[in-house]
Amino acid sequence: MVGGANLDIEGRVPGSLLLADSNLGTVIRSPGGVGRNIAENLTRLDTPTRLITALGRDDNGTWLHDLTAKSGVDLTDSVWSESTPTATYLSVIDGSGEMAVAVNDMAVMDSLDVAALQARSSTLENAAAIVADCNLSSECIGQITRTQTDSPLFVDPVSVAKAGRVTPHLASVHTLKPNRAEAALLSGIEISDKRSLKAAANALLDAGVRNVVISLAADGVFFANAETSGILTVPPQNVASVTGAGDALMAGLVHAHVANFDLEDAVRFALAAAVLSAASATPVARGFSAESIQQIINDKIIIKEQTP
Repeated sequence: MVGGANLDIEGRVPGSLLLADSNLGTVIRSPGGVGRNIAENLTRLDTPTRLITALGRDDNGTWLHDLTAKSGVDLTDSVWSESTPTATYLSVIDGSGEMAVAVNDMAVMDSLDVAALQARSSTLENAAAIVADCNLSSECIGQITRTQTDSPLFVDPVSVAKAGRVTPHLASVHTLKPNRAEAALLSGIEISDKRSLKAAANALLDAGVRNVVISLAADGVFFANAETSGILTVPPQNVASVTGAGDALMAGLVHAHVANFDLEDAVRFALAAAVLSAASATPVARGFSAESIQQIINDKIIIKEQTP
């Protein structure tokens, strides 16, 4: 796993968010970051995971490193910055569990540059799968594609602001997991319905991506490759926080690939992982495990819809 790790500070409001005013609520500090969360989720799925990230040489960096290492993630190859503080992600969650707004300070990721990745090329070359998030620069993603040899590359675009960093490298991506807005940006196709959703996925497949998995938030997940496509949905569930659900989805996809699932079964497993995560107030659900995910699948709440 190559990507971001940060201190998450989450403000939670029990009802509707009142803008331009002080809201009563709770503030929680937790370890976070797309790359870090994916790595911990994979470790909880008994998939040995090494995280290459950047941390500031400060109290937050030490705290984040130690908690992540305690979860079982190997941080041997991570980079320490002496001059830039550890990344921080500040978010506000409303009473529905949805994120209202967020601010991220990820400047420390500049320390994880091409030279740092070159120095860690043996780790990348020997990985069963490489997962990268777009907290990395486009140049770093390019370096990974030059190093990956036979390892499949999974990419999480992270946000619309950062998604374009993977555009020059789409032909090297095994599995791309954007949300609707990121998929529209990367494909150049505005997504307004199921037909345009499939058209956007086809554009990404034509660009060389092998598997496209588009998160549709409460509407489920769309998936496509050269052989199949579809939408998997779940009925309304208890949502404590959507923070980390996308990271759980990606971890489920990677774990299922390593376990040789076909794409539809991999997405079903991954969607169940996201459901489990969304029911938790923390970015990584405390009860996150293959057994808990399988129980959600066994409950048969995941329904397949056909695409046009």
